[in-house]
Formats: sequence, structure tokens, C-alpha cells
Amino acid sequence: MPALDGLRALAIGAVLAYHLGIGWAGGGYLGVDLFFVLSGFLITTLLAAEAGVEGRISLRGFWSRRARRLLPALLVVLVALSVYAALAGRAGGALNPALLRNDGLAALAYFANWHFLAVHQSYFAQFSAPSPLEHTWSLAIEEQFYIVWPLLLAGVMAVAGRSWRRAALGLTVLLAWWSVGSMALVSHGAADPSRAYFGTDSRAFELLVGAALALVLANRPRWQPRRPAALRSAGAGSLLLLGAGWSLLSGPPAWMFRGGFLAAALLAAVLIASVSRPDLGPLGRLLSLGLLRWVGRISYGLYLWHWPLFVLVRPHIRSWPAPASDGMLVAATFAVAAASYHLVEMPIRRGALSGWRRLVALPAAIGATTAAVLVASVPVAPAVAAAPPSPGLPGAGGVVAGRVASPVTFGLPRLPTSADPLRVLVIGDSVMDDAEPGLAALLQSTGVVRVTNTAAPWWGLTQSRWQTDWPALIARVRPEIVIGTWGWDLAQARADPASYGQLLDRAVSVLRSPRNGVDGVVLLQYPRIGPHPGFDAATLAGEETARQAWNSVAAAEAAARPGDVSFLPVAGALEAHGRYSTWLPGADGRWSRARMIDDVHPCPTGAARLASAVESLVGPAWHLPAPAEGWWKGPWVHDPRYNDPPGSCPDDHPPLGTPPA
Repeated sequence: MPALDGLRALAIGAVLAYHLGIGWAGGGYLGVDLFFVLSGFLITTLLAAEAGVEGRISLRGFWSRRARRLLPALLVVLVALSVYAALAGRAGGALNPALLRNDGLAALAYFANWHFLAVHQSYFAQFSAPSPLEHTWSLAIEEQFYIVWPLLLAGVMAVAGRSWRRAALGLTVLLAWWSVGSMALVSHGAADPSRAYFGTDSRAFELLVGAALALVLANRPRWQPRRPAALRSAGAGSLLLLGAGWSLLSGPPAWMFRGGFLAAALLAAVLIASVSRPDLGPLGRLLSLGLLRWVGRISYGLYLWHWPLFVLVRPHIRSWPAPASDGMLVAATFAVAAASYHLVEMPIRRGALSGWRRLVALPAAIGATTAAVLVASVPVAPAVAAAPPSPGLPGAGGVVAGRVASPVTFGLPRLPTSADPLRVLVIGDSVMDDAEPGLAALLQSTGVVRVTNTAAPWWGLTQSRWQTDWPALIARVRPEIVIGTWGWDLAQARADPASYGQLLDRAVSVLRSPRNGVDGVVLLQYPRIGPHPGFDAATLAGEETARQAWNSVAAAEAAARPGDVSFLPVAGALEAHGRYSTWLPGADGRWSRARMIDDVHPCPTGAARLASAVESLVGPAWHLPAPAEGWWKGPWVHDPRYNDPPGSCPDDHPPLGTPPA
């Protein structure tokens, strides 16, 4: 089936373009779906053929072949990343050793998809520090399928006898529909679709669609459709529709999880059926061209190597023009993948290891790779203290004043006391969630404030069900003040400021309704985003424009409601001389990491400075007592949020008195 190599080439091309951030490839993630359907088709074809000839399925033989096909190249990637982490990763800061340890072991165990879900790694995260092994989630799903699927087929053969193919086809269709329902169920109402995207249960239907096609065609290697021209046309049409999806989609939109991915899988199945016959037709001959077949043959290596190279190399060539940097990354990916194919993958598949060497090679290689990952990923010490905020400067950074002239903070209808503390509710996204420990520590150290946190990753007015969630929350917490900021609405604020302003005003109106009893809402200026890996200059500029749009809408809301809404220009507390800075100085002159390695979320020092900026503006207006001495070095700096994922806030500050580059 030579044309299937051409399909692999198209699939990997879509994935590469998507991960490069090329504008016309917003739906390139669907290349993975084509890979899934292809894998289900080919694996089931091999198993059905073996069952037809031998009358049984050799599980040991099947799993041995899969191990020889998949493991060697993966082990080389893990060893290479381990060497990089040991030699250059710590100095460059591009590879977090603790991240390598956890993600590397998960990739080695083919459990990466569930691991990323457990550590809240979003495939579509707007702001995240990308793991160089994040792409192994799809390999994990395939390997889990390779383990379970032969067992199911062998069980069906044992129960159904000669009619096992018909029984297996029925089971396949049943499981596929269950998986489609699982995707729709877990994605319904979710602020982030990663659970539906990463889950083996919710993605299995794509592999099962390919498996169903293989079972339909089993024992019909030279099958001829009644209308071959119609099938060829259907195949060409399917390719055009898939190509349109690859170029026009983005997101993905919510409807993709309610049937869209199934449609893509069915189109892939029609395409495979049309080009997997001896009579290839025009499309099959096109896909069988030598160059496409060669790209398809090395597609596994291309997939393995492209993402680590993109993540680790791109930060060093950020200043290059996009065509030059993209071309260099693609060329490097092809060079390494071709070397892997010819020097590692093919020799082992052809029997370079035989006899006793084959028996010891796999466990020895896995053991050595595990050791390399563990040795290279000894974590950098996490931050255990915040630098004290700079004294005597408004906003703890000396740059807040002047951003918005004399920000007016509303007063309170009563004087808070220790017996009846001011009830403050914190709302927002992960940036607010990571800033909350410092804000809570400062405000509560006054003895007259009690803080309740509901900020969470991916939260935004356009992302959450605040209309239905807030009434019960407010009834339980009974907040007098609501404080928050969030970045998941930045794009909406930039695209349609007027419409988003109306949405924000409706939300504030709900909080300020007499039934809820909230005295005032404090909107914090959203902080500047740093140039973290994965963001080129154009993307960063777009995010800055969107950030300014959200801040402008929030400031306008405060201006329209001066008696009950305030906008605090505190983002400068996380800047040095008006510019983004990863490290910031404290009162003792010591530089300390203020942002996590993703260049977005605050570490304890950043949280302390933001908190001090907020208190300097609201404290006098609300007649709060002075914060307790040394509040900034309390137990809150050990909050697990500052080590999620592990190593997010390393103790890597510049030497005392030395400004960071």
C-alpha cells in the first residue's frame, strides 16, 4: 500500500505546520487524527492477516514487533534530552530538569497523555511553558491501543470462532460509539478541552474507525468496489475536506468535540479505502511519489524530533525572520529524523540484534535511558522565599504611579475589625491563582481581612459558567469585596472591546446586585507577558495588544462605576524600568525570580510585589491596619502552586547586586 506512506507525509506536514504556528495551518492538529486512523487500520490489518493464516494471534510476537518499531527511536530522543539537560539545559533555562524527569518517565511508560492531564498541562494553553515531550501524548494513546486491542481480538476469536471478524466488527463499532460519546461528555461545558483531547477513552474511536475499515476489508486484499470511480472521487473529496479543515480550523471549536473529530476520522477512513487498493487511481499514484513516500517512511522520527527541537531551539533564534527560523527548524528536524531512521530504526527492525543480545538489549536500553533521565533531571532547588518588596515605592515596584493618574479606590461602608473581618473573594485565572497566596498573606496579616480564593486555570467570563456558579458561591462566602484579573478573555477584548465591555458590565452588575451584597469590585491590571519559548515576536506583540485591550476595558468599567468598581494599575510591580523582567530586586538588593519559567505566572517574589502594590492602593481607602512585619516570608511561599509543575520557580537568581541580562 505505497500511497499510505504519502498519507503519512501529509499528516506529519500538517502537524509540523501547526506547531510552527503558520497561519494557514490552524487546524493542523488534525494530522494526528489521520495518524490514529492509519494506525488502527494497519495494525488491525496485520492482526487479521495473521489470524487468517495462523488461526491465532501471537501476542508476544506482535508486542515484540511493536517494541522494535517504536522504542529505539524514543529512547534515543530521551537520552538526547537528558544529555542536553545535563550540559546546556540548566544554563539556558529552556529545559526544566524536574519537567524532564516527570515527562520523560511518563513518555517512557507510554502514559504521557494521562500524566499531562494529571499535571494540568493543556495542549491548547494560551500561556504555558511547553514540555519538549508534550507531543508524546499521542504515542501513549497508540501504545495503549496496541496493548489492549490484540487482547480483545484474541478474546473475540476464542469466543466467536469462525465468525470472529463479524463479531469483532460489531464490538469495534460499539466501542467507537462509546468513545465518541465519552468525548462529547467530558468536553461539555469544559473551559479547557484537554481532557477530551488527551484521554484514551475519548480518542479511541479514531483508532477504532481504522480498525473497523480493516475488518471490513479483511481477507479481501484485492477487493474491487462496484463503482471504483465513485470511491476514487470520494477519496479525493475526503482529502480536500481534510485539507480545508487543516487550513481553516483553529482552536479547536467546541463542535469538533461533538462530532467534528468523528467526521474527520470517517473522512480519513474513506481516503484510506480509496488509495489502499491495487488499483491506486490518480490520487493513489500521486501519494505514491518517491519524495512523499520517503517523508512518510521517516514520519515517526519527524514526529518524535520536531517538538523538542522547536521548543529548545526556537528561543535562540527568536530574532530571525519567520521564514528563516521555520526553515532552519524543519531542516534540522528532517536531518535528525533521517539519521534516526537509517542508523537506529531500520537496523533494529532488520535484525541487527539477534539471539541473546535481543533478549538483554531492550531491558538494558530501558534501564540505561531511565537512569539517564533521572541523573540529568536532578531538580533545581525551588524558590523557598520571596524577596522583600522594595520599601517606600508605590506598588512595590516604583512604577505603578503614573500609569493611571491617582487611581481612585472606593471606600467601605464599615470599618473591618478582627471580630468581623472584611470578606474578600478572589476570582480569575491561573495568574491570579498564583498571585493569591501573597495577596492573602498580606491582607490577612492586617488581622481584619479574610480571603477566599476561587481563581483557577482557564477561568474567564467567556470560558466559565459564572452566571450559574456565582449565586451559590456568593451565598456561601458572602463576600463584601471581589478582587480579580484574568487573561483568558484577552482575545475577545481585542476583537470586540465594546461587546466585551458589555459582558464585563453584566458580570459586575450581577456581583453588585442587592441580592448578592457585594460592596465593590477591584479589577487588577493584567501583567505583561514575557517572551517564553513558543512565542515569536509577532505572537508576543499580539498578546501585548490584547492585554492592553483587556486592561482598557477594565479601566473603562471602573471609570463608569467610580463608586463601586476600581481598576488598580499594578502590573508595573512585575516590571523593571517599565519592561518585563524575570527577576526583580527586593529591599535587600537581592535579585529573585519573580516569574515562573513560563515567563507568565508569578513566583513568590512576584506575588509579594503584586500584593504590596494592591495594598498600597486599597489599604488607606479601606482604613486597613499596617501589614504584619515580615508577612512576605511566611509559610505561603511554600504553597504547592509555586512548584506546579515541579521546578517552576527555580532558585536561579543573579548574584547579589548584579542586574540580570
